[in-house]
Amino acid sequence: MDYVTYVSSTDIERLIKRLVQVPSISNTAGEVEMANEICKILLELPYFQENPENVMKVPIEGDPLGRENVVALFRGKGSPSSKTVVLLSHFDVVGVEDFGNLKEHAFAPEAYTKLLKNERIFDPEVVEDLSSGEWLFARGIMDMKAGLAGQIAVLSELMDEENFSGNLLLIASPDEERNSEGMFAVIPFLNTLKETHQLEYELCICSEPSFASEPGCEEKYIYTGSVGKLLPLIMCVGKETHVGEPLEGLNAGWMVADLVTRMELSNKLVDKKDEEISPLPTCLKVTDLKEQYNVQTPSVAYALYNVLTLQRTPNEIVETIKEIASESAASIHEKVVEKYQTYNLAFDETKERAFRPAVFTFAELYERGQKDYGSPFVQSLERIIANQQEKDFREQTVDIAVELMNYFAHEAPFYLIMLAPPYYPHVYLNYTTKQEERISKMVAFIIEESETQFQEKIKVKPFFNGLSDVSYCRMLNDQESLSAIYENMPLLGNGYNIPIAAIREFNVPTINIGPFGKDAHKSTERLEVKFSTEVFPKLLKRAIKFYLGQVGGEGNR
Repeated sequence: MDYVTYVSSTDIERLIKRLVQVPSISNTAGEVEMANEICKILLELPYFQENPENVMKVPIEGDPLGRENVVALFRGKGSPSSKTVVLLSHFDVVGVEDFGNLKEHAFAPEAYTKLLKNERIFDPEVVEDLSSGEWLFARGIMDMKAGLAGQIAVLSELMDEENFSGNLLLIASPDEERNSEGMFAVIPFLNTLKETHQLEYELCICSEPSFASEPGCEEKYIYTGSVGKLLPLIMCVGKETHVGEPLEGLNAGWMVADLVTRMELSNKLVDKKDEEISPLPTCLKVTDLKEQYNVQTPSVAYALYNVLTLQRTPNEIVETIKEIASESAASIHEKVVEKYQTYNLAFDETKERAFRPAVFTFAELYERGQKDYGSPFVQSLERIIANQQEKDFREQTVDIAVELMNYFAHEAPFYLIMLAPPYYPHVYLNYTTKQEERISKMVAFIIEESETQFQEKIKVKPFFNGLSDVSYCRMLNDQESLSAIYENMPLLGNGYNIPIAAIREFNVPTINIGPFGKDAHKSTERLEVKFSTEVFPKLLKRAIKFYLGQVGGEGNR
């Protein structure tokens, strides 16, 4: 087999297209095909042809699709060193239903870009980028196969450097767009690999794309952290009634509507750290649980919320949602009382309780259930968990909530606050160690290099807002601040298994240096070709060599 390298921008663009053409949609067999293709690409490189054992697959245990991580270890030819830089990427992509009649071309960048020019597009920014000839459109080209291609290109270049001292560990994971099960599988493996090969993990560089901070923005960023994410599920349990007697019950649809109105874009759930502000909270799903039409009001409804964090703990977020739910309960009670007064109806103590919803967390009701009902209660919830493994984690959480709610139907109306998977811890640099001080110098060096060598201005942002597997490279929250996760996410350890102990052991600071693109998860997803194939790979290579003390002078050690 001929040796392959990816040095020129043309070579890297060709590699990007090769990766994109594999339809590696999350939770499909395409992810298996993608892992095989990445291994094939790596084994075309000279170092891995000579050391094929250094290209490894790490399976997701028990995965019905048989999906695997790809891990590749490269040891430099220079002075032996244990110091290792981890290069992290994911190779799964979101689906293509939004591509409409062009979805069969979604993984063919040149064809899809050409076809888009004949479509009626009303976004002037998209039209401008299409006509410029400087962008390629396709699913996954931005998020994040261009980043993976750049990392492989850097590997291929450093393999040719006789004096390069240090190690690179490439990790390409599946399932990042869903539950990060690939990352959960690979972290314990990396801890074992560290001991086996006597490696020191110094830094993890992810190459997610640089996102525009606002429409029309062309700024590029280096991210020194990543936002965290919680997925609160708030079950609203009302009291059913006939529509002819609406004041004899409490409509769960009203409860959830009032709650969503208060939570949507709420400043109470916005997190701040220094000058950074988290994206606003937004509802991902809202529905009642009525299975068919009738004239009975809904008795159960729920909302699923996306809440992003920068430094607030899960405990603090749960407490804030309790406050918002209590405000909703008070407002509903006030309105019902007003209606009774308007229509001159009697409002006794029984109705006072019936129309003042309580607010519970899962932990609170679970503790009461254990006390009041004993082992049959615990076993019933365990059966629900065991029998619902084929369902999505969110659906499983709803089923658990319904089972719990059934034991406390006499308590209705009430709000039940739970946490559904996934959970992403926020991560950031706090610059309290020599390791992180060196990272800071490296970032400053790269920014200067970008401007002087490539006339590209790059800014530093403390948090990547797009969510990333780097969240599982370290755990900044202590055990106590995570108690809300342990207590209110019933699937944690029951199918959804975050390797928290392994993450604490891995404990590697992270940054993100990547290509530039726009419209991730949209049919207009696109990559700015020049920066992504000419500038980004060179900056990534310089960053690695600076951190390992091989460019930029001795001041970086």
